[in-house]
Amino acid sequence: MLAVVVVLFLAVGVSDGVILSKCELKQQLEEGLTLQIPNSADVLAQIVCHVQLTSGLNTSAIKTIPEPQEPRSGPRRGRSPGGKNKGGSSSNESDEDKDEVWTLYGLFQLSDHVVCNSTQSRALNLCRLSCDKLIDDNTSDDIACVQTLINALTYPIPDPETARHIHKMISLIHQPECMTMKATSYFAICQTP
Repeated sequence: MLAVVVVLFLAVGVSDGVILSKCELKQQLEEGLTLQIPNSADVLAQIVCHVQLTSGLNTSAIKTIPEPQEPRSGPRRGRSPGGKNKGGSSSNESDEDKDEVWTLYGLFQLSDHVVCNSTQSRALNLCRLSCDKLIDDNTSDDIACVQTLINALTYPIPDPETARHIHKMISLIHQPECMTMKATSYFAICQTP
C-alpha cells in the first residue's frame, strides 16, 4: 500500500497539471460539451461547482478511496445487521472485490474502474484512454470523457454492471450543494462588462 501512495505522489509531482479558474473551465466546457437539455447553463454551473469542490480545479488531482458501496434501498436480504453476509458463500461479491481501491483522476475525479485504464485495477475503460491522460494540462480528453459519460447516462445502458459502475462513480463526485447552482450567480465573475 505504501508503494502505491509513493507512486501516486510521484505521478502528481511529474505531471503537467494546472489549476484552472472556474471561468476557464466554463469556457472549455462550452466549447467541448454538447448539452442538449433544458437549463444547460445551470447544468454547466453545477458541473463546474462539482469540479471545484472535488478537485479544486486541479488538472493533476489524484485521490484514492475505498470502493464505494451501493446505496441500499428497501430491506436488506441475506445480511446480518452488521453488514456481513451470513453463510459467506452466498455473497455476489468476493472479499477481494470489497477491498478494492478506486483511484480518481484529474479535474473531474474520474475513476480508474470506470473511464480509464490504469495498471492498478481492472477497468471498464468507457473513455478508451489511459488514466495518465486525465492528469495532464490537456483537458480536451477529460471533457470528451465527460461527454461520453453524459451520453451513457442519456441513453439506456444495456449492461447493468456498466450502469452500476457509472452510478457509483457519479455518487463519489456528487456534491449536494451544487445541485441548486444557477449559472447567473455562479458565473457572475466570468461575465465581461
